[in-house]
Amino acid sequence: MNINKLYQLVWSLLFVVSSMTIHAQAQEAQNGFSLAFTGRGFAATGEQNPFWMYSNQYGRLDAETNVLGLVQVAYAKRFNENNRLEVGGGLLANDGIYDGVKADELYATYTWKWLEINAGLKHRDRKLRGISSVDGDIMWSNNARALPGLYIKMLKPLKIFKWFEASATFGHYFLEEDRYVSNAQVHHKSLELALVFSPGDRLSGRMTHYVQFGGTHPTLGDQPADFKDLINIFFGQGGSGDSGAFVGDQINSLGNGLGSYELAYEMTRADFYLRLYHQSIFEDTSGIELSNFPDGVWGAYLEPEGISWLDALVLEYVQTVSQSGRYGDASNGGSMSGGDSYFWNGIYQTGWSYQDRIIGLPFIVPGGYGQRNVNDRSYVVHFGATGSFGKLQYRGKLSYVTNLGTYGNPYTPREHAWYTYGELGYPTAFGIFTGFLGVDISDRVQNTLGIGLGYQYRFKL
Repeated sequence: MNINKLYQLVWSLLFVVSSMTIHAQAQEAQNGFSLAFTGRGFAATGEQNPFWMYSNQYGRLDAETNVLGLVQVAYAKRFNENNRLEVGGGLLANDGIYDGVKADELYATYTWKWLEINAGLKHRDRKLRGISSVDGDIMWSNNARALPGLYIKMLKPLKIFKWFEASATFGHYFLEEDRYVSNAQVHHKSLELALVFSPGDRLSGRMTHYVQFGGTHPTLGDQPADFKDLINIFFGQGGSGDSGAFVGDQINSLGNGLGSYELAYEMTRADFYLRLYHQSIFEDTSGIELSNFPDGVWGAYLEPEGISWLDALVLEYVQTVSQSGRYGDASNGGSMSGGDSYFWNGIYQTGWSYQDRIIGLPFIVPGGYGQRNVNDRSYVVHFGATGSFGKLQYRGKLSYVTNLGTYGNPYTPREHAWYTYGELGYPTAFGIFTGFLGVDISDRVQNTLGIGLGYQYRFKL
């Protein structure tokens, strides 16, 4: 480790000791204010931090972050058994590629019985204890900062029959001005149907759908966003020439539609909980028709009982290499419906990202402003685990990745890399102290070792 990196680490540690940040843990509060103080410092031997040190971290860290400070506060009020209101806000300060002070969260959440409504800036709940490569959701992996908007979800499924239940989510978001299509919007919905064979056996199928629409294109001008356009977007219909829809959006569906199918089987037993799942990824009709099978994430998540040092583990296989085949004429081995270029779109060229961070699967590497992806074809084998040894809490991730680049600009040769990450937390009466360690080994880019320290103190008023 050179002198500059050592200096950065010392400076980071001084920052952690000398500053405190407030991190809301509002879900712990039934009534009143909930506060927490957090700070983190990092240093790496390479030009970038290890992959898992900054990926799926709510967009709070980037590849060059050395210092993070987070200030949040929340107030919760439970009116009765069925009604609860929570308001919260936060301020994030960090250095790195996207340095500065910015709003991290600013939201109001109202809960009525089995329904939750979130308005403003609010991060989605972390799934699968934060050890999944996609944080449990290939389309929304918590890799980017919270999008401003409205999000409604059912807290528990609606039982249509004893053996059949359904749940849904709905959202509407607003994207930033500084992107290829400025001030675009995002429509979201999902529907899950499940067969309940017994109290411990459940088979579910879920479709998640997002559409980027509206905004101002640099050459095509304002894109359709009237009420009738919203109806077409909701039902996946094409736009009309009268509304100014691009020709391709008239033939296909209006806006940049993308989403996922999920099939999951859950087993709950006295000595374990097991979830087996597959989440696909689609960008157009070919993906909806599963022409890109088996692209997506395939996983097994286990929570064992009776193992004191292990809370959960996950094993996942991820691939994005099919993309319905290479784009082009069939005589040249291509398909006119192929080359899906996940999370990129010819009109909405900033793609499925927010403030320069991919919203979904973090292994996809976007290009610069108005440019195609750098890498969107990968094979990944991922393992994660979390638990504790006495008071010492741990979480670890290990990923073996083969990156192929893109169909248009393949990596020659392919990149083979290991992404490793671990953290140890020690709770005390004076807060939680955490150590971080990450190592990336690649045959294409510089290997890097990263270390970090963190501190967090929580309390209620």
